[in-house]
Amino acid sequence: MALATPANKVAELGREVRYLGRVLGAAFRTLPRMRARDFWEQLGTLALSALPLIGIAALFAGMVIALNASLQLSRLGMSHLVAEIGSVSLVRELAPIFTALLMAGKAGAGLASELGMVTLSGQAQAMRAMSVDVDRELIAPRVWACIVGTLLMTIAAMFLGLLGGLILGSAKLGISPVHYLNLSIASLDPSDFACGLIKAAGFGTIIACLGVTYGLKAKADAGVLGRHTMSAVVLSSFLVLVCDHIFNTLIIAVLG
Repeated sequence: MALATPANKVAELGREVRYLGRVLGAAFRTLPRMRARDFWEQLGTLALSALPLIGIAALFAGMVIALNASLQLSRLGMSHLVAEIGSVSLVRELAPIFTALLMAGKAGAGLASELGMVTLSGQAQAMRAMSVDVDRELIAPRVWACIVGTLLMTIAAMFLGLLGGLILGSAKLGISPVHYLNLSIASLDPSDFACGLIKAAGFGTIIACLGVTYGLKAKADAGVLGRHTMSAVVLSSFLVLVCDHIFNTLIIAVLG
């Protein structure tokens, strides 16, 4: 058995990155030939079915943000900033992050397990033997559905999170919901929404590519399928958190 030397690890990482690049390239290359029916089917399966879960999580996340912000800012005599700080932090940071983490658990696992079964059963090899375009049939609809779905779920999480903050924040501060809403709207710029949506697109790309990559890897048995599914979820969640810093740095440099 070969030793896991640093050189071997670097070479393995390079192969993984190239495979991810091939998956993303296949999704872009076959986009014009992708059937709309396949895309909508995958969008419903991977993303829209998660709307109740993400919506409820966003609602309570907005409440928690408003509660913690009011507790901390009231000690400093700046409770009037609760709406501004809560809204900006939710739109720019928290809504994209927790949406991506939930999508990694749902869409990432779904992609890895579904395509893993296709690979394990030999269907993928049979499709290639019959000259079926695997990129168009299997890769493109799932990658684009995951990216678009993550964007749509992030938008829903933003507005439901703001609603949760409005409900608890206005009650905690003793002000009318209309006044709290006006404070939130005044604090948000288009760049805040752009920041959150750019992150969501990036996170969705990471989740889609990893899910498809681990799903299409060769598998000997169901145990390997389970390990690949777990790896897709864990690595997607990890990279979402790591890339959040990279996206923040780039977005601040461009948008301010």
